[in-house]
Amino acid sequence: MKKREIEEYAKKEYDRWSLYAEDGQLQKELREIAGNEEEVTDAFCTDLCFGTSGLRGILGPGTNRMNLYVIRRATRGLAAYLNGKYETPSVVIAYDSRKNSRLFAEETAAVLRGNDIEVFLFSDIAPVPLLSFSIGQLNASMGVMITASHNPRIFNGYKVYNSSGYQIVGEEADSILKEINKLDYFEETERRYEGIHYVGRELSAAFLDKIVSLSTVRGNPSCCRNLSVVYTPLNGAGNRYVREAFRRIGIGCVHVVPSQEYPDENFTTCPVPNPEKITAYGEGFKLLDETESDLIIATDPDCDRVGVCLCHDGMKVLLTGNQLGILLLDYLCQVRRPALGQIVIKSIVSAPLIEKIAQRYGLRVISTLTGFKYIGEIITWLDQRGRAAEYYFGFEESNGYLIDPFIRDKDGVSSAMAAAEMTAYYKSQGKDLIQRLEEIYREYGACRDRTYNYFFEGARGREDMERIMAFFRSDVSETIGGRRIVEKTDYMGDTDLPKADVIRFLLDNGTEFMIRPSGTEAKIKVYLFQTEGDSTAEAVEKLIFEQASTSETR
Repeated sequence: MKKREIEEYAKKEYDRWSLYAEDGQLQKELREIAGNEEEVTDAFCTDLCFGTSGLRGILGPGTNRMNLYVIRRATRGLAAYLNGKYETPSVVIAYDSRKNSRLFAEETAAVLRGNDIEVFLFSDIAPVPLLSFSIGQLNASMGVMITASHNPRIFNGYKVYNSSGYQIVGEEADSILKEINKLDYFEETERRYEGIHYVGRELSAAFLDKIVSLSTVRGNPSCCRNLSVVYTPLNGAGNRYVREAFRRIGIGCVHVVPSQEYPDENFTTCPVPNPEKITAYGEGFKLLDETESDLIIATDPDCDRVGVCLCHDGMKVLLTGNQLGILLLDYLCQVRRPALGQIVIKSIVSAPLIEKIAQRYGLRVISTLTGFKYIGEIITWLDQRGRAAEYYFGFEESNGYLIDPFIRDKDGVSSAMAAAEMTAYYKSQGKDLIQRLEEIYREYGACRDRTYNYFFEGARGREDMERIMAFFRSDVSETIGGRRIVEKTDYMGDTDLPKADVIRFLLDNGTEFMIRPSGTEAKIKVYLFQTEGDSTAEAVEKLIFEQASTSETR
């Protein structure tokens, strides 16, 4: 559609919502954007996309926002799919500390019950790995997690998990979307609150028991006694679980960042609660200086990601997701020797250095598309064939790790525990994590990785992203930034993996980069593994901006 057509469509939807939406808060928010053509267009120009990670969007009124009507419609579609597939379907529902997370979870539960689906609802905030664990323990058909993970505070989301405990992929997501697309936002929705089961504490206890059983220092309680950790749950669901794991492995001192200890839907001290970003560690740095601790460990609001910061040679250093993954694999191989032929699973955008470490220890490496659900899919495939013991380690560059296949998603709790134990291990040898990383680089070769994000909000954002990807796919083939392209891989057809909108370039100086649109946000991501003094990042950015600007001149 042309810009004027998009604006006219959005205005009609705005008027319809103003007429039919019964929720008082939503009506108030609709009045607040009245007359703001840009805001109305962005809120109503399209339906919020239901993809392989469910829904994720900005909170507010509109078809392109997260609100009760979008939640109800998605849940009715999910219910129709479940009732068509299972004789007696059941769903586990969890939620984190974000604004409206509990409200959306309770609404999801009520709509599912209104469609005669058995529901298990957590009575308090819970981490993603606990939801994945609970799906298996309760033999549930599916799970729903209300969270926007590590996104800014204005977002929330609706993740859907299959019966194996990983996020839906492929045909299952498409089938649910088809059911959702049959529905209108304002059709009468049957909701029932009777008969909702609340998940008992015994499941949380079993989850923690399993986490601690994975400890690499069990039987050596003195190992972590001299370790001092600053921990921040970034106002999220990890607080209780990570701290209990730390207590049970015997960490000497755990200092929790006070302003980020308990739920805060406004994320006052960390508006972007993302452990990948240095800006999330401001409060943690203060406590690190006060306590002279060894490191900061952070988990995001739904506690599936973990990040590590430390002070090295007087400098505050945030490990990248790749660096932490490299360190964890290297550490595990030393203290938990792999059997020949065990498997490391990584995403295609994760550090290639992993393959060198794996080769040294006789491990096989499998690369998957971006998204931990694909790692969960491989774990499930192994388990169904009685080969679960072949799994050794899985990770993706966006700070997601799984040290044992007891669940099918990344786990911030066991990963935080492993990061603490690893730090204690090297501290006992008189070194910190940066020093160990430098040793790894000297042994295997340096791996300098960077991730760049380019945002494209608004009604034309998706169109801009599609044009940029088409340009890199068809027009960038010989050189970039003065370097010759020696290898180009288009994941829409050049590999044995499922088709994905990802393009990889290998340059003649050894620099490698990948470009893809995010599956959950309006942004394009560039992953760069570069040699010293390389200027590829600047050249790629210039091309992205040039293509984005063409829409402004049309």
